[in-house]
Amino acid sequence: MRRIILTFWFLLPTGCLWAQKPRANEPEQAAIQRAKGTLVSSLDSSLPKVSLEFFLNYESGGADIRWQVKDCGEQTGNPATDRRNDSPMCVEADFAKDQTGVTVLVSVGTFQKGPGAPVVFNVTVQGPSGKIHSLRRLGELPKELHRPAPKSPRDLPVPVTAFSESPSAAPGGCSRRD
Repeated sequence: MRRIILTFWFLLPTGCLWAQKPRANEPEQAAIQRAKGTLVSSLDSSLPKVSLEFFLNYESGGADIRWQVKDCGEQTGNPATDRRNDSPMCVEADFAKDQTGVTVLVSVGTFQKGPGAPVVFNVTVQGPSGKIHSLRRLGELPKELHRPAPKSPRDLPVPVTAFSESPSAAPGGCSRRD
């Protein structure tokens, strides 16, 4: 019994210290969880009532999605001015599917004021050729990802004048036999 009490007294302070340990990225993790849980129908009315996390997992075909918090405001380059401006806090989700890179930025509030209504800030797609373009709405993403790859130009037929006539070839492409 004494051993149990001593063990309890040893573990109790250790557990309290662990619980009080400051978490540096707690606001970022909360913002990411908030963005993941946002219904895509609230971001684009043409989409179903599923979470952003489910929607992107489905559209990515199970590819790894990297979630991170970004400052999506414009910086002036002057740290004193930038500190006074309350920049929008965005959660960025990045993934690649079939040589197509996708970045979705969702604003979830500001750094100083805190959480706000989630809004799509930007959706960009980088195709296999490296060309990057923005989508107007999140609802355009499925069509963009399921679009067939552009086909290469077919070989054009060789012009008739390009055939060289060999001495044994008769007009019309038939060879003569003597």
